[in-house]
Amino acid sequence: MCVVCFACFLIGCGSQPEISKGVTSQLTQNGVIIGHFSKDGEWTVTLDGNADIQIHDNADQSIVFKVPKDKVKTPVKALLLSDDKSMLIIAGENLISIWSVPKQKLVTNVPFAGVSPLASISSLALSHDNKRLLVAMDDGSVNMADLFTKINNRFMPHSRPIEHLAFHENAEYFVTGAQDGLVAMWQFASPEPVYQHQFNHRVTSLTVSPDGKHLFVSDGLNAQHVLDFESGKLISELKYMARFKMFRKAKFISNSGLLATSSSKSHLSIWRYDSGEELGTWSIRTANEGATVVDMYVPNSNTLVTLNSDGMLETWAVNLLAEK
Repeated sequence: MCVVCFACFLIGCGSQPEISKGVTSQLTQNGVIIGHFSKDGEWTVTLDGNADIQIHDNADQSIVFKVPKDKVKTPVKALLLSDDKSMLIIAGENLISIWSVPKQKLVTNVPFAGVSPLASISSLALSHDNKRLLVAMDDGSVNMADLFTKINNRFMPHSRPIEHLAFHENAEYFVTGAQDGLVAMWQFASPEPVYQHQFNHRVTSLTVSPDGKHLFVSDGLNAQHVLDFESGKLISELKYMARFKMFRKAKFISNSGLLATSSSKSHLSIWRYDSGEELGTWSIRTANEGATVVDMYVPNSNTLVTLNSDGMLETWAVNLLAEK
């Protein structure tokens, strides 16, 4: 196979159906450093290149809320919008700021620490009922905070920064993934793992399916696993011809058997996760070289929406792959 043909095979040139429906919105011209869709996909919260934190209405690109810069503790390490869109949580190095979105007011600042005195916040997760907050640190520790009782339990399950956190739907269990390659499931307020898997390289991507049944985990080289969330049992591994692939973001597409992943570059791939079969890889629309997908939203089993680091929303018709 010639080099050009082989490259096209790998990234979906020509041989794959064109599933992109194009860029539907340009949320910002200043680039996106951190960006997340709301659970219902109606809003997007971003930290842009001007250090502005804004909540955008995706329908008309209007600004729902812009956080006053003089109220933000820099550097910003993480952003989190609650599922009901009532709370915006901003993490600095050691301080969590909780904002009321409807009132556009700062509710409270709460300090968090790691086991190491120099540890800073690396990632956040909020339970679906807004009652439990996970604050992970770059020393490998996790704060498990109950926002109503104000009780915080801290333990140190990892030896390197924790970059991935995800709650189960019932908020009783959660998973962590870190640069030490360890992925584990925990019961809230307990330091004993329900199960754990040790990968050879740092965890670069972790996501839970909408029904809470599956967990996708990727390390930094060539291990990409779909696991049963409750048991940790291996269901499948992603298969591809390249020696390795970097997976930056991932999203299960509801009721379709499909998984979307993004690379460290401008590529989006779609897989059948029960078999690990790759259906194709496509290039995202970008304004600048090196732009990447920073978040994904699935409105239905036929559609995927991506947010890239150029601030663009692009829509994908994944139903075109149904017969593939």
